[in-house]
Amino acid sequence: MKKIKFSDVFVPRYRLYLILILLILLYMCILSQEYAPIMILVSTVIYAYVLFITYKKNEEIKERIVNTMNSFIFKLKTDETVLNFPIPSMIVNDQGDILWNNNELELLFKGINKQKYIENVIKELNEEYDKKFIGIDKEINIHDKHYRLLGNMLNIKKKRSHEKESVLMLYFIDRTEYYRLFRMYDDSKNAVAVVTVDNYEELVQGMIDTDKPQLIASVEKKLRNWFSFTGGIMTSLDRNKYLLVFEKKFVKEFMNNKFQILDEIKEISLSNKIPVTLSIGMVVEEGTNIEKFQNALATIDIALGRGGDQAVVRKNGKYEFFGGNTKELEKTTKVKPRVISQALKELMGEASNIVIMGHQNMDADSLGSAMGIYRLAKSLDKDAMIVVNDYGVAIDGLCKKISKDEQYQNVLLSEDEILSRMTENTLLVVVDTHLNDYVNSVEVLKNASKVVIIDHHRRSTDAIENAVLTFHEVYASSASELVTELLQYSDTKIVPTTLEAECLYAGILTDTKNFTQKTGVRTFEAAAFLKKTGIDVASITKAFQNDVDTYVAIADVIRNSEIIFDNIAIAICPSGIENQIQITAQAADELLNLNGIEASFVLSKYDNKVYISGRSTGEHNVQIILEKFGGGGHMMIAGAQIEGAEVEDVKKLLIDVITEMKKEKS
Repeated sequence: MKKIKFSDVFVPRYRLYLILILLILLYMCILSQEYAPIMILVSTVIYAYVLFITYKKNEEIKERIVNTMNSFIFKLKTDETVLNFPIPSMIVNDQGDILWNNNELELLFKGINKQKYIENVIKELNEEYDKKFIGIDKEINIHDKHYRLLGNMLNIKKKRSHEKESVLMLYFIDRTEYYRLFRMYDDSKNAVAVVTVDNYEELVQGMIDTDKPQLIASVEKKLRNWFSFTGGIMTSLDRNKYLLVFEKKFVKEFMNNKFQILDEIKEISLSNKIPVTLSIGMVVEEGTNIEKFQNALATIDIALGRGGDQAVVRKNGKYEFFGGNTKELEKTTKVKPRVISQALKELMGEASNIVIMGHQNMDADSLGSAMGIYRLAKSLDKDAMIVVNDYGVAIDGLCKKISKDEQYQNVLLSEDEILSRMTENTLLVVVDTHLNDYVNSVEVLKNASKVVIIDHHRRSTDAIENAVLTFHEVYASSASELVTELLQYSDTKIVPTTLEAECLYAGILTDTKNFTQKTGVRTFEAAAFLKKTGIDVASITKAFQNDVDTYVAIADVIRNSEIIFDNIAIAICPSGIENQIQITAQAADELLNLNGIEASFVLSKYDNKVYISGRSTGEHNVQIILEKFGGGGHMMIAGAQIEGAEVEDVKKLLIDVITEMKKEKS
């Protein structure tokens, strides 16, 4: 215990009071000496008490000084620790202003304007979290590194008020190594592909026996040379089908090289002189190997349904397409039409009634194929009807002719009439389309329990699923050609009426542009079968002739067309003119007659939709181009509809798509 001096008692705080007390006591002693013992006792107690209080105060002050010094030292050490915290950290307000950051964050943002970067991050967080910054967890990239941004809200008092300010404490956790390991793991997963020789039957037909094994050997050699760098497994599933299993990381290289095997395989030249083409279905997604294999087989069906000679990559349920620039090869065997015809008749025999439906804005091919299926149903004494919600001006004459004929009363019906007559056992036959949202009535499709599809357009990913029977042949000129074959090769003789034959013939005629495009031997055979029924070809051709006003409107569209890349014509059909959609399609046809034009596109805005009609001589695949706009068709004829867009904007986007595809080819 520290010794306290007597002088310590007379500290400035108590000195005046003690002197006054001493003087009073002395005065009392002078007045009466009997007070002297009391004075001595009181003085001793007072001075002892003051001495004790002084000692306690000194100890308290000393303790406070020590604590203050310790706190100061601790603060210095704490500040140093926070500043050198190994995780980049910062405090910002909700506007993105940086209030504080540590040394690691300075190193992280070296060479980057951190204030501007953080402002953008806070802007994104404001949109994502709606300013409720509770438990922020976001992935970001800085300097090619991957970071996990964590944060939480802090409330601090303002210096000169009792108000609180909300700020964010942000931490940047480096996850680069984790993602590198994750990518390595993900890349090591299996991808599965199925490869098939599209035209194997046509290749071996008429080929000399010694060339057949040479064909297979040549195909396998090229496939192995193309595939060997993956170190994967390749095995034969059938004479013309192969299974490939390899690591997922190699898919990107296949895609970057645009599956060059599709072109390399065509270099095989044997006695039949027919080029070899492949279709590839590749699956890159989660699931067991058997699930991937099954999905690869389904993807191959999509590739074949689009005409073959292409690769289809399925990634997480979405599809990417490569190739598909070879014209479809006509099948020589007629076994399939016979089998489909028999199967369709069996389905019709089990149904209570038959509903036949084409696509929106029904054209001659859609109507013709529908009338052919109607004849097939009536040959089985089945009640049949055709959905006619809307149709193009070009078939107005045929529709009126059908409606006036007594035997076709109550055949062409509206959506509401059809829905009222459908039952659980109704069979729906969809012709000239296979797309969910392009049928003449989506409601009719939804209410059908059994669906049959007959189409010739290249398959799209938005196809009608779970059809009980599909006759999808992209080599065919038209759906009318396919339906004519079903009648022609039926096991029982089915002869269409003259009006039905005229509709079928009109469908073939319009889709082949008077037998000048996509016309094969089977197309002429179908036309010859229809001609035998006694149809007047001249009257059918005359029915599709244009009047003077339509012809002038088409000429105006052609005159105002724009030529890009010296061989592609793009034009806009003005809105508000009569037969606008018909003129759009016919102008696209006529543009191909211009010297040097290999592809044409005509755009038109009608009823808040921009319509695009695409045509090609075969040098350009207009289907692939218009698929970018949600459309479809086949290599030489395709179309698309874009809702709520402006025609000039769509034209600019179309030119950009064509330009990009030109760059990819070069």
